[in-house]
Amino acid sequence: MQTFKQLRKRLLPLLLGGLFLTLALAGCGKTGKLDEGDCKCTISFVDIPRELSMLEDNVKKNFSIQLTLKNITNEKQYHITLDQDNSFKKEISLHPGVYSIYTLYASQSSNTGISMAADVQSVELSADKPSEIHVFVDNAEEFTQHWMSVQPMPEMILADKFDGHIQINRQIVDLRADNASELISQLDVTYENQVPAYGKIEVSDGQMGVRLTLQNQSDSPADWHSCKLIGIYVFKNNVVFPQGVTLGMSPETVCHNTEGLYGEPDKFSRSLLYGWGFDDTYAIYKDEKTGDKITVNLGSGNSSIQSIQYDLAQFD
Repeated sequence: MQTFKQLRKRLLPLLLGGLFLTLALAGCGKTGKLDEGDCKCTISFVDIPRELSMLEDNVKKNFSIQLTLKNITNEKQYHITLDQDNSFKKEISLHPGVYSIYTLYASQSSNTGISMAADVQSVELSADKPSEIHVFVDNAEEFTQHWMSVQPMPEMILADKFDGHIQINRQIVDLRADNASELISQLDVTYENQVPAYGKIEVSDGQMGVRLTLQNQSDSPADWHSCKLIGIYVFKNNVVFPQGVTLGMSPETVCHNTEGLYGEPDKFSRSLLYGWGFDDTYAIYKDEKTGDKITVNLGSGNSSIQSIQYDLAQFD
């Protein structure tokens, strides 16, 4: 039995790898090449908001627009990327036919608040008539508002990482306040019941990308608004942390041992999916003075910060 378990342990990664490869190859069967025909089509990003050029450096570097065309006859798909490398413009050459816009999105939507649209739903390609597709920011005003909301206020830039404050909706909130009512007022969260004595609950605002952990630190049931915040988890770029840290920044900007805003972490940890291409690295900071802890998710491949968890010292 022990031998079988050892064999299974060795074979499982190989079997899963084979399954992933099979699925990938099956998906590639309907993927076409962008230069396989004689019909020209130019896809370009137009009416680019000026705020795009003022995004945080790492967010701006990794920003791209992903568009997929689908031939309505043979259902073959064509994947186009617009980014800084091609000046957000791409010319492709396909076979004659009608192609619908199958998908269109901005790669940094959770960090920028950008949603995309196109001036056509489909395009008919022919050899004697070049075609164009223009894509643009569908929510330009909302994008501008989002960009403004995550510009760090001076107080946040000057704050120590364990200062205990965050910036949300251009408001500075004290995480160590007696209750979480001020932070709750900035979010769309609710809880129907009272919280039992010393009980904990979680409430989330998916649109803002914020989850709160609250604790009733009394010996009798209490309204959830009066509970103490003991943790905040942020997974969308709508919150500014001390020293101006926001999601989407490069790990080096925050966690470099000498040049990072937060300096060298106290320790690192990795997810269980390490080595499969989906692994995340977590940088963990612990404040000996307050007992607070900050956990920074550096993202798959350490490309950009994906989430931040701030845990306050727990009530015993």
